Amino acid sequence: MNFSVQKKSPLISNQFPERFLPVAQGGLRISLLLFLFSIPLSFITSIREITLGSAVFFWVMIMVLNKRALFQRTPLDWPLLAWVGVAFLSLVWAVNPRYSFNEITGEILKGLVVYYLVYFNLNQEDHFKQVYLTLIFGNILMVSFDLLDFYAQGGSLYAFTIRARSLHSGYGSFGTYLITMFPFLLIGSFSPLLKKFRWVLWGLILLNLFCIYITFGRAMWLAVAIEVAVLGFVFKWKRIVLVLALGLLVFFLFVPRTVWFHGERLPSTEGAVSQPMGGTGGDLVDVWKLSFTFLQEKPFQGIGFGRYSFSEAFPDFRARHQPLLWHAHNTFLNVFLQTGLQGLLIFLWLVIRILYVLYQRSKEGISSWPGMTALATGIMVIGFFSRNLFDDFYVDDNALLFWFLVGTALSGTARKKQEPNTL
Repeated sequence: MNFSVQKKSPLISNQFPERFLPVAQGGLRISLLLFLFSIPLSFITSIREITLGSAVFFWVMIMVLNKRALFQRTPLDWPLLAWVGVAFLSLVWAVNPRYSFNEITGEILKGLVVYYLVYFNLNQEDHFKQVYLTLIFGNILMVSFDLLDFYAQGGSLYAFTIRARSLHSGYGSFGTYLITMFPFLLIGSFSPLLKKFRWVLWGLILLNLFCIYITFGRAMWLAVAIEVAVLGFVFKWKRIVLVLALGLLVFFLFVPRTVWFHGERLPSTEGAVSQPMGGTGGDLVDVWKLSFTFLQEKPFQGIGFGRYSFSEAFPDFRARHQPLLWHAHNTFLNVFLQTGLQGLLIFLWLVIRILYVLYQRSKEGISSWPGMTALATGIMVIGFFSRNLFDDFYVDDNALLFWFLVGTALSGTARKKQEPNTL
């Protein structure tokens, strides 16, 4: 009997990666699209974690099968590196270093993973279509459930006691999601790429506008107006700007006072003094004053990354103000207080860099998928941070969706540099 060991055929060895590479690529793409669909579903975050984890697994598998790392320079590498560095630097002065470290890993680093995953793996023409289609189906689910839920709870168009939240954790995060989606619906309705679905998109636009209204979030109303105005100026469509101005005038005249003014009053913990609850407009001035005083005293010394650091750093301020003011209610003020003036400057550099690269890519026009995606994302960034001038929802699911869309839009810049075996 012959017990000699036979050597594996080189042909079989070479066929192994060729056979499994398309499977890994397909698994990665499906994982990313499922992750995108699950981002707004705040009550089943396990799906989000599973799909993101599987996307990372398939990406690593693709690199192993290719026997090389599939990395290249991206337009945001330097500002992102500086942003991560300044966030970790804030641990030196953090009021709660353990909490801040967890926030850095859970917020900043996870956002970076999403950005790089999408940038390197969703950069073909078909991928842009799949991302857009996933956004549309997800939006249909969100607004449909919201309308049913809002009226099932007894919601009214004339009072803000019940506010639209859909499958999000609250009206603020849901409103931010709608602001994020709105430019994609609006620009898609004008694009020749989606001419056959124009009426469907216009119907979705009206539903989204209605849902934005019933969040009763004045910052959301302002953000959507800014997004429409930016679109009008970009295309030099004077009619759109005129219609927007007239629409806002009518809206301001006829919106009920019970919706404009959020003035419920709840007793304080001592029971002696009542405090306004349900709106932070009047108290934001005090936050700005506190930030200016902090700028004068400790311009380069942050309190540590994470919104809850505010409550630990300023207990006296918290004791004198309503419960909603547990953070600065402004993304840029939060960045300054948490990471210092240097952190704010680096964050502004990052945002400006994103807008600049998107502007360059959007010159392709809305007749191409990369051009349309870049323009919609650029307007989204402006609306997103306009909304977050009056609160801070650059966290959790809203931040993940932000980085997914930014990564998709910027990946168009890498199409011509794409290697044969990358997605």
